[in-house]
Formats: sequence, structure tokens, C-alpha cells
Amino acid sequence: MKLNIKTLIALSLLWMAITGCTKESMQSDYKYEVSGTAGDYSITCEGAPSGTVQYSNVGSGWAYTWKQTGTRWLYMSAQNNTDNGTVTVKIIRDGKVVAQQTSSGAYVIATVDGTY
Repeated sequence: MKLNIKTLIALSLLWMAITGCTKESMQSDYKYEVSGTAGDYSITCEGAPSGTVQYSNVGSGWAYTWKQTGTRWLYMSAQNNTDNGTVTVKIIRDGKVVAQQTSSGAYVIATVDGTY
């Protein structure tokens, strides 16, 4: 049995209508990530998966991962706790960076937020 592309699209749309499967209802992998040259950071996260959480004295390469269905407002900031260096924060969805900021200098803060 050979199906053409139009038939496959129609069947896919029918399947989505029957099951209620939409982009918003599908689960995604999320990650907050901190990196930089300073090596000592304080982090504040919101919405992962809920509530506000703070971490102190974490190093470069720190990450927090979770699974999420739908979208919600996410926030993350990291402060460089040293007198020089950089700090980069990222929000990553399904392996792709959706938000990123880098700050350089003494005790600087990098922040990302948005609805993802």
C-alpha cells in the first residue's frame, strides 16, 4: 500500500483531532544551564518545574533539567561571585537554546526569562 503526502497529512490531522494531541500538549525536555570563567555563582530559578529555587556557590557547568508539558513563564539568573570573569545563562528546550545571556565583570548578573 503506497500513500501519497496529502493522504499522510490528512491522516495525521485526523489522528491529532481524535487524540487531542497538539504542540502545546506534548512534553519537552528543558534545561537551565550556567557556564563561564568565574567558577563561583549564585543562581535563582523560577518555574522549573514550579516555584522559586536558589543555589549558592555552584561552579561552571551547573545544570538543572526537567520535563514539561505545555508552556509556562521561566526565569533564571546567575551572579558571578568573584571580582572578575564571565557568567552565561541559558534556557534550553529539546536540545536547542531558546534564551541566552552573558555578562562580564566583577559580581555581574546574567538573566534570561520568557514563556517557553
